[in-house]
Amino acid sequence: MRAKNSKKLKAKSNTPPNPPLSKGGYVLRKGKTSLPSVAQTKAITIYGRINGHRVSSRILEEQIQQAVRDGARELHIIADGQHGIGGRIWPRNEIIKIIVEGPVGQRLGSMGMFGTEIIVKGSVSDDVGWINCGAKITVLGDVTNGAFNAAAQGILYVQGSGGARCDTMTKHNPRFDPPQSWYFRNVGDSFAEFKAGGIAVVCGVDSRNPSNILGYRPCVGMVGGTIYFRGPIQEYSERDVRLLDLTPQDWEWLKTNIKPFLESIDRISYYEELTNSQDEWKKLIAYTPQEKRSRRWFKMSITDFRKNYWEKEVGQGGIFAPYIEHDMTLLPYITTGKDRRNKPVWANEKYLPPCAYNCPTHIPSHKRAALIRQGKLHEALELVLQYSPLPATVCGQICPNLCMQSCTRGQIDKPLGIDRLGRLAIDLPAPKKAEPTGHTIAVIGGGPSGLSAAWQLALKGHTVNIYESTDKLGGKIELCIPRERLPQEVLQKELSRFKEIGVNIYLNEKINQEKFEEIYKNHEIVVVACGAHKPRLIPFPGSEHVVTAYDFLRNANIGSLPDLNGKKIVIIGAGNVGMDVASQAYNCGATSVIAVDIQKPAAFGKEMETAVAKGTQIIWPKFTERYDNNEKKLYFKDGSSLDADLVIMSVGDVPILDFLPPSIHTEKGWIAVNEIGQTSDVKVFAIGDATRLGLVTHAIGQGRIAAESIHYQLMHAPRWPETKQVIPYERIKTVYYEAEHRIQSHPPTLPHRGGKTREGVEVWALESELCKIDADKCMSCGTCRDCHMCEYACYWGAISRVEHEDGSYEYIVDDEKCIGCGFCAGICPCGVWEMVENI
Repeated sequence: MRAKNSKKLKAKSNTPPNPPLSKGGYVLRKGKTSLPSVAQTKAITIYGRINGHRVSSRILEEQIQQAVRDGARELHIIADGQHGIGGRIWPRNEIIKIIVEGPVGQRLGSMGMFGTEIIVKGSVSDDVGWINCGAKITVLGDVTNGAFNAAAQGILYVQGSGGARCDTMTKHNPRFDPPQSWYFRNVGDSFAEFKAGGIAVVCGVDSRNPSNILGYRPCVGMVGGTIYFRGPIQEYSERDVRLLDLTPQDWEWLKTNIKPFLESIDRISYYEELTNSQDEWKKLIAYTPQEKRSRRWFKMSITDFRKNYWEKEVGQGGIFAPYIEHDMTLLPYITTGKDRRNKPVWANEKYLPPCAYNCPTHIPSHKRAALIRQGKLHEALELVLQYSPLPATVCGQICPNLCMQSCTRGQIDKPLGIDRLGRLAIDLPAPKKAEPTGHTIAVIGGGPSGLSAAWQLALKGHTVNIYESTDKLGGKIELCIPRERLPQEVLQKELSRFKEIGVNIYLNEKINQEKFEEIYKNHEIVVVACGAHKPRLIPFPGSEHVVTAYDFLRNANIGSLPDLNGKKIVIIGAGNVGMDVASQAYNCGATSVIAVDIQKPAAFGKEMETAVAKGTQIIWPKFTERYDNNEKKLYFKDGSSLDADLVIMSVGDVPILDFLPPSIHTEKGWIAVNEIGQTSDVKVFAIGDATRLGLVTHAIGQGRIAAESIHYQLMHAPRWPETKQVIPYERIKTVYYEAEHRIQSHPPTLPHRGGKTREGVEVWALESELCKIDADKCMSCGTCRDCHMCEYACYWGAISRVEHEDGSYEYIVDDEKCIGCGFCAGICPCGVWEMVENI
């Protein structure tokens, strides 16, 4: 009888009766594992049935673990119902790939670690991905009950459907990416019970239950996470979650992440169908505790229930009645002082807010908001001049405002209008400079980086001489920025401050090797800020008829406007400079402007918005082959062409460095510098476009960094502290803030307060009021707003506010009262408190 059964098992088995060791098979002998050498190979096959006998789950797991320790990085498992396959492997910064065939038992990939990738060629049993800690699991079939339960990280891709109670109790630690589960078809009953975090996606394709793709009673007890689904549902726990349409951010995330899912399960042909319409998708998200309290699902409080129902039936105190009269003295189970595991630290201003961190000049906009809240608008405006000499020009007019792009408030409604503070600074006088130091510095170049360095050095009391090759200061912001984006009166008003602080300006100074040597000998430090004014050219037949963006924009600004009426313009290069060229071309009468690029355009922000609004088309990828000046056509390597009365090349500029001595090193045409802008000659610094191309705000920031370093070098002053890290976003408690309707401001037509008309004064007043409104809405990321919430929340009274003689304050902790509960860190709106190990 046994022999017959054995034959049947052999006939049905996917494995040979004696798997050859040459294929990496593992053989079970007397309860021990005998492992073949994997020194020669990174791939190995492990069989779950040997000689007609099923290998136990424990032994199979030991074989897998040993194979990984021996160096195997791709394992092919021929399973026979074993449990826990692929779990508890620690890849240690490598990828361990496990391919599973045959019948699979329960808990596949349970406690899987980051770096483990499991592919199952078929369906799997219960609890796949249980307590997943980072593994990527792809199931080319269905999963049964309990899939992805209690997962904290990692990804589950399912080609088919999910069983009952999938995605229950998933969680998300904000320090890591949220766990993701993707189901191509549908899921079973009680989906996402007590879900506390993570993302689930149910595509609803060929659902086995077409009228209800989420099954019976999904989302009961759900307190966190998001469920995206496509298809009909009949019910869900309305007490716990709400049904919403997708936001543009949701849709972008879904379109981006559904592609690798479909590729992994071999269903990429469904991509267009699943991303055809945002309206086909919905999402379920949990109510916050505050929202649940406000909805008052329960008509009776626990206290009323206890008094009016429970105690009437079981008596006062119920089963705890014998203990009502007991002494309620607190027992010392809660530790304080050195016995605490963690302790709170008031880390005020330890981190930079996103606005200051992402500003290359690190302008502290959060401090300006604090001053405005104190009624000190003028002081808030003055503060910016300690960081930039051109706030109205750069911050207020031409900067893409990286500070606003990263503003935490933008996650709630709209970023604060930090650009207004720049525009309002137009009439500020120059700050008072320090006493003369007796040191002299030369700055070669009067563009934004040179002006920034000169400004900072002059404010510190040094004598600064600027040598500019043209007849005006400003560099490219004077020569190339269209006047519609930067009115001349704004720039000239701010440039006048340099005379106020005593910067010596020498115009029309052409710098050659002889002149550089003279400057080098007569100054203690030389700052090279010559910019990049030599246009790059792409050689192709007909390129001699092409105009460069630099020349086109410069001629437009000096009044030498070409007549482009009725002309068709093609721009090679679709960066921000290309967008400025497009806008100017329309200003000169062009009927059409097309910008082409070999890659996704780098243009963004105001430049792109302005150009597109005027009608500019952007086409990519396009590789130029030739230009026929007679036909007025630009031909591309893909065989297409464009009509082009004028072709303008905008592919960047490089610096002219022929005046530098060989002792100053260059790399690929740029001056080589260290992190503070110092060259191979310790006496020479280089900044701005002479070192690499960047935004104007990058040039301002580099000038400030170099000036601080030069000041330290000359004065042996305290070294400028390293830039702080940005505060983690999750530490800011956005739940305290509600989205509000915002007044959208636009740059004023009269740019400064000193406008002689009534309109100019009214614009300044409106902008000032909007700044005050914004200051109240500033979330003060990483900086205490003195709200006392931590003090009020501390049950033990361990936190107190101490005010110092200079008017500053701090919050301190009494270690003998503090129990290390973390309530202060949890409640702080600004993320100032942090819990650290008590060592």
